[in-house]
Amino acid sequence: MLTIPSFEHSALVTDDPLLAAQISALFVYPGRYIPVMDGPRMSRPDADNEVVRRRNALALTEARQVLMGGLSSSAVDGIRPGWKNCTVADQYCEHLQALRGSVKSPRGSLRWGPDNLGVGVYRARLARQELLPDLDISPSEGVVEAGTHLLVACERGNLLAEVVASNLAFSCGASYAVFSELAEGEREDWIEEIYALGEGGDLTGRFSDLKHRARAHLGQIDFARYKSVLFVTAGFPWGVAVPEVATTHMYRYPDLGRAVIEGIRASQKPDRSARTALLIDPQTVDGSEIPAINQALLKNGTLTRVVRGPAATQTRVQFLLDLLPHDVIVISSHAGDAPGERVTYEYPDAEGRQRQLVVDRALGIGHDAFDDKFMVVEYHRFHSLDGVDWRDKAGKSALPVGSAITTWSAMEGPIDRKDYITAQQSIPRVNGSMAIKLHDGIWLYAAHGFAPGAAPLFVNNSCWSWHELSIRTTFAGARGYLGSLFPITDVEAQEVGGALFGKYIGVELHRALWLAQRDIYGSSERRPYVLVGLPFIAIRPCNCDAVSFMNQSYLNGIVHWEERKRNSPHEDVRKNARRFSSFLAEDLQEFRRNLRLRHRPPR
Repeated sequence: MLTIPSFEHSALVTDDPLLAAQISALFVYPGRYIPVMDGPRMSRPDADNEVVRRRNALALTEARQVLMGGLSSSAVDGIRPGWKNCTVADQYCEHLQALRGSVKSPRGSLRWGPDNLGVGVYRARLARQELLPDLDISPSEGVVEAGTHLLVACERGNLLAEVVASNLAFSCGASYAVFSELAEGEREDWIEEIYALGEGGDLTGRFSDLKHRARAHLGQIDFARYKSVLFVTAGFPWGVAVPEVATTHMYRYPDLGRAVIEGIRASQKPDRSARTALLIDPQTVDGSEIPAINQALLKNGTLTRVVRGPAATQTRVQFLLDLLPHDVIVISSHAGDAPGERVTYEYPDAEGRQRQLVVDRALGIGHDAFDDKFMVVEYHRFHSLDGVDWRDKAGKSALPVGSAITTWSAMEGPIDRKDYITAQQSIPRVNGSMAIKLHDGIWLYAAHGFAPGAAPLFVNNSCWSWHELSIRTTFAGARGYLGSLFPITDVEAQEVGGALFGKYIGVELHRALWLAQRDIYGSSERRPYVLVGLPFIAIRPCNCDAVSFMNQSYLNGIVHWEERKRNSPHEDVRKNARRFSSFLAEDLQEFRRNLRLRHRPPR
């Protein structure tokens, strides 16, 4: 098993990669991870959530000292309250002064430019040298050799992500490498190629061709030297190119630093591995693997909850994910991009310019029994602006993009926007919508976070389920996500699910997946499953009182939402609090009833 690093007693929030590199280089103790996060994106509509996610992540590190620099004043104002030992400065020298007594004095200095910044950070830490940025130096060195148990391979193009990936590699005693960035347009084309594999033809041959192109892009790195590889990616699942070794992935953007913190913290606590499991079986596939997974988890000591058939509705599943902490979530269904509409809006922006925005829109509609209304979830993907394709970066650079989008976003949803619609047409697929088929229709999963305290392993055993959903779930706080790149048969889903939760349960998940696919597919090029998450993830035996834990979670949730229902100054918050409190109270009775049935002695 890989050794899970501990956290340093300091943590850094910054948007300045050179500052992050200099401060990271000061921490030289092996086995310790120096947490580095980017700042909250305060221009987003959900800026408050951006702040909350980072504050929560800082709390998980139990840092005694918080450093901030290279941030907007609004970001600092959001993060800073509550931290007694907090240094806010844009200059490295001020942070160095604040860290005296917390870090060892450097033995010298290493000059390094922004190229291959993560390599420079690693080299400086190994030599216990201070890192001095020098923009005139452009080192070509792209690899730091350390242990062969793990390689952290980072796609270039985001300097802060390179620093975070380097810090992770150092804390694990792993080797570290960078490889060239795949151009955004080419990346989107390659991912689209993977999606199109399900449309017929020689699936295995086309997948093999793409795999060889990806391997060529990775260059001369000898992946076979390592037992495991973690790819830090801009979006492409590079692990498909190296089937000879166990692989997993992390996204370099958004929130890589936060995701690493939450993944390490969840892995440090074995009792958080598999206390509770939510198994979702809307009965949309023949021969679901859910019964076998349920039995395997029960043997593991896990408290399982199976939501089957008519109970697996969009509203119910969403509430169970949002309100109750589950360590393992498994879905057995179908997934894929949803059909929808291409809608043209024409409207004046905030500066009075007439704009034309074309948006692809998919809808998920689920019944909410609480007030007998229907919940509508919209997924939007921008198609073009003022006649310029949204993917055309050069074309968009000549447009005032921001005012067009902020004006459109400020409209009060579909009610106000309908007044500006000038054209609509049905389209067979809204690219990126990635809907999951539940009992009452398609579910467009989108959430800011899972239940408080939850960092689930999300296993989506559905066709095409890796696309987009891996980003959404890990952004929401999942410690890991496993899904398929292209259509799979029911038999494949059963075999892979049975191996992960049966034969290889307890093995680190990236290696368990590698072993399972090797057993099932042998020498075939077919490898449909991809994992996102740190290489420490495993389903470990549950030795805690999971029943008491879940019962208390219900009670805590009810108390919390009852308080919000009484005291929130906002009517929409009070209304949602009533819905959530009512749902938890009713579901608690079902939870207790199922426990009584499970433990009823046979006649």
